[in-house]
Amino acid sequence: MMIVRQAKIADAPAIARVNVDTWRTAYQKILPADYLAQLSYENRESNWRDILVNAEKNEYFVYVAENELGQIVGFAAGGYERTHKYVYQGELFAIYILQEYQHQGIGRKLVGTIASQLSNLNLNSMLVWVLGDNSACRFYQVLGGKKIEEQQTNRAGVLLKEIAYGWTDITMLLEN
Repeated sequence: MMIVRQAKIADAPAIARVNVDTWRTAYQKILPADYLAQLSYENRESNWRDILVNAEKNEYFVYVAENELGQIVGFAAGGYERTHKYVYQGELFAIYILQEYQHQGIGRKLVGTIASQLSNLNLNSMLVWVLGDNSACRFYQVLGGKKIEEQQTNRAGVLLKEIAYGWTDITMLLEN
């Protein structure tokens, strides 16, 4: 049984592990192997600790998915859309699930939880940015996300396409 709950500061090491491990599997054909190999759990832990400490002040939220052993196997973060360039009020900043736990409904549950939190803030639309060569694009399309924009981004010295998917009405995503 999978449990989704709000992240605590003490979760930073586990979130960092999921973050790094997922980057290494999801982006292995997109980013250079040496870049992925040098990703650091310690650096990501420090970043996630800062994010969690400042979450309330910065009006964003992070949720984790735990397996039946209480191990964090995925997480998602969201809040107000950061650029204010779009009609979309909310944003799914990040969602990562360990490879062995993908395709089990965890992603849908995490997206639904973020959508519910956005709805609680009276934010009824959402967007997410994803690397164009990422298999997650199909996930967002299945959830009803519409492609709204493309842009170029530089990651690890590689020029990549980034795609924004949006939902003008997140009602269909809400967790019951």
